[in-house]
Amino acid sequence: MPFGDGILQELPDAKDGILQEMPVGWRFAPTDEELIVSYLTKKVFVGSLPARVIEEIDADEFYNKRPKDLVENLSGEREWYFFINGDQYFHGKMEKDRKVADGIGYWKSIGKENPIRDAEGNAFAFKILYTYFSANPTQKNSKQKRTHWRMEEFRLLRRSTKNEENFHMEEWVVARITRGEDYNESRFY
Repeated sequence: MPFGDGILQELPDAKDGILQEMPVGWRFAPTDEELIVSYLTKKVFVGSLPARVIEEIDADEFYNKRPKDLVENLSGEREWYFFINGDQYFHGKMEKDRKVADGIGYWKSIGKENPIRDAEGNAFAFKILYTYFSANPTQKNSKQKRTHWRMEEFRLLRRSTKNEENFHMEEWVVARITRGEDYNESRFY
């Protein structure tokens, strides 16, 4: 069954809109808009996801692991996706540097937060880019090394409502982590 214009459709053996098994050769590669509209929006507003292909993780756990430790049990792809629960970025708090574990590295933001706009030009989500830097925690004042790991983090635009107590919005952001093309074993931090 073809998947159409990039948005995953339900397979005949799927229950409740969740894929039971991925077809041979299928690769999850959503556009920014598909990732936000079909996944993040539904996750934040407790909707039904088209497929369970994005790992869920708590922000504390996510930022306590190096990128290679986050993806070591996942497929051999160069791109991985995570729903991060309880991340400060959900509230629009952007940190320039996000320390990993006990100083083994950090995610450094590249530039400013970029709005993602709908067809009418209205911002409905934001995206921030990060590069991962590693350090040797056993050596005091060791130099930080830029790595080939990149992350794009997405959050929805929060709009307050008059009836805020009836407005249920889960605190999720979605991250896309990529391992650069210049990958070699000695730089796999």
